[in-house]
Amino acid sequence: MKISEDRISHLAHKIMDKIWGDDLADFPDEARALALIKQSLTGYFSVNEEVDGVVRKKLASYAQAKVPGSRDWEVLYQKFFQEEMAKRKW
Repeated sequence: MKISEDRISHLAHKIMDKIWGDDLADFPDEARALALIKQSLTGYFSVNEEVDGVVRKKLASYAQAKVPGSRDWEVLYQKFFQEEMAKRKW
């Protein structure tokens, strides 16, 4: 799933507002803080998309391929997704 830059910007503003609103941190340079949040989100979604592709390819290579959307496919997808994310330390 590709996340648009506008959506990432929206999420970054929400995160920054929540952190500031809950008095968890002060931002001496708000623009820099916002840029770092956007960079982190972009990195996360990029890795997420890459892992999604790896897991889908792995599932498709099975001799007894599961039907995408079935319960078995979803269980294996979640298992492999978590394993792949753990390998990448996310």
